[in-house]
Amino acid sequence: MIEKDLCLKAIKAFRIKHGVEASDENTIATIHLMNAHGVDLHAAQDQSSRSGNDHGIDAWYYSDEDRELYVYQSKLSESRSLALSGLSDLSDARLWLEQLIIEGTVDVVPSDNQCLYNLYLKLSKERATIRKIDFRLITLFNENELEDNAEYDEFVKLLVASPLNAFIQKERNGKLAIELLEYDLEGRVPGGFKTYPITKIPETRLYLRQSAHLDLAYVPLYSLVELYRQRGNVLFDKNVRLSIIGKKQARDRLVHPLESTLDMITSGEVSPNIFPFYHVGVTIAATTATDAQTDLLTLAAPSIINGCQTITIANEYFKRLERSKKDDAIARFKQIKVIAKVVVGTTDEELKEITNANNRQNPIENWQLFSNDSIHIAIEYALKDVGIFYERQAGKFDSLMKNADTAKHYPHTNGTSIAVERLGQIIALIRGQLSWGAKPSEIFLNKESHDKIFDRTAAKCPRDAVFCVNVHMASRRGLERYLWQPSYANSNALKIFVKPMIRAHLFRLAILYFYQHDGKDSERGEYSRDLLKKASKTLVEQMEGFYLKVVSKTKNWYLEESKNLEIDVSKKSMDSFFSGLETELGIDFNDGCVPFSAKSIDWTQYDEEKV
Repeated sequence: MIEKDLCLKAIKAFRIKHGVEASDENTIATIHLMNAHGVDLHAAQDQSSRSGNDHGIDAWYYSDEDRELYVYQSKLSESRSLALSGLSDLSDARLWLEQLIIEGTVDVVPSDNQCLYNLYLKLSKERATIRKIDFRLITLFNENELEDNAEYDEFVKLLVASPLNAFIQKERNGKLAIELLEYDLEGRVPGGFKTYPITKIPETRLYLRQSAHLDLAYVPLYSLVELYRQRGNVLFDKNVRLSIIGKKQARDRLVHPLESTLDMITSGEVSPNIFPFYHVGVTIAATTATDAQTDLLTLAAPSIINGCQTITIANEYFKRLERSKKDDAIARFKQIKVIAKVVVGTTDEELKEITNANNRQNPIENWQLFSNDSIHIAIEYALKDVGIFYERQAGKFDSLMKNADTAKHYPHTNGTSIAVERLGQIIALIRGQLSWGAKPSEIFLNKESHDKIFDRTAAKCPRDAVFCVNVHMASRRGLERYLWQPSYANSNALKIFVKPMIRAHLFRLAILYFYQHDGKDSERGEYSRDLLKKASKTLVEQMEGFYLKVVSKTKNWYLEESKNLEIDVSKKSMDSFFSGLETELGIDFNDGCVPFSAKSIDWTQYDEEKV
């Protein structure tokens, strides 16, 4: 039996390195596929599931040489009975394969699961020649620990008596097989890299240098939809956004015009050739591209860095055509061509700038340029481990959370998410970078300032993030409510407390006070588990009590120091005053716990207390 901790360690490292969106069981199935069969990352991602509706198939591999299909079900559990329940899933897989291989049909084309869709495409071509199907249950257990169980014997009986077994043996002179395997964690160099062919426009290559160039291509819109169905959201991993079509402005500006064009084309009102006249096209990045034929590019690791909205809108539109079975409209849709710029061989920094330039029609905020940095991927998965959504790509929350199979991994996010800029602001406040805490957009002006805030500890303290975001939200609301009091509402105090630097100091004090003070222990337990969509009423009321300690002192000091608001207060004077307040409040940076540091709270003690 392999240790689960070894698997979880491999999964975490793999996610951070490659930004994979999937459950633990599905992620380790991807890893197993790469190691067991020597396929590259992109092929493994295309052939392993990242969502539900997979008919019991977590991963698959087809050997063209042997005409053999390997079907995987993954169960990452230390419970023997739960591991064996994967055999029931493999029974579901057998039923789906039975219909596809014997009858050549499926009830529904699996367009929403890239793993199953790619298998559907492969078997559509190979069903007449397939000779062997190997059903594999991959778990922490080895074969000897599982095969002497009633569940295994029952699965064997069902497989022997199945129409699929009879068909493969009699019609294909082949066989079915069953294997119970431990996860394969031993790394392996892939036998090659999966490539994706597209048609290009001859004589249009522009060289940046010998190894980096740009090609122009005419890509059928249907091919882009197919590529999206084959790759899923991995196709957009290099983009700064996942999807913005959930926003009203984007629907009005993007969805409606594009769908109107598609309506005119598919109804026969206008020629499919009008599409590139109306729409700017897409930009595709790839690591390499070969062009053995003058009109064909074969791309390795393609990513869409501009055109995400075009493809996702077209995919939804085409699904409606499929459901309505409008054959003429489908045929016209497949004639639509899109102009594509294909960027090959650029560095990461060059690609970031290219992505920025190609997305200027939908303005990019500075924080979005860092969305694919490894630290944000690490934070994303650290927060996912505690059931919280981190929206490192604009539109990702709306795009993913409408899927129930995705939403189930975020039980504590409560219809909201932690924003990159908000998290950066809070870390800046805690570390005394008050100017960035007052104006967080400046954290993202360059890599140097970004890296000062988003260091390794930011990914190691997910519960700090949850607690501090909740407290920060309450501190803002609490200050507003406190200043509603008549004694402040009709005074010049409001002129003081609208100043960004004053507010930054106060919010910093509030977060640190609630993080350290002995009397706030129950609040730390309560507000470190679930992310709140709105500030907690109870916490806001407590925050008003906190401001009772500091607002009046701050007002009196500031009026005196500024000579009744006649002159500006220096940074040195401001830092000195608030440092004194820290001491009065009992905030201790030497011996006390500090968020996002090596001295962060050990949050497991609060979980134990709850139990």
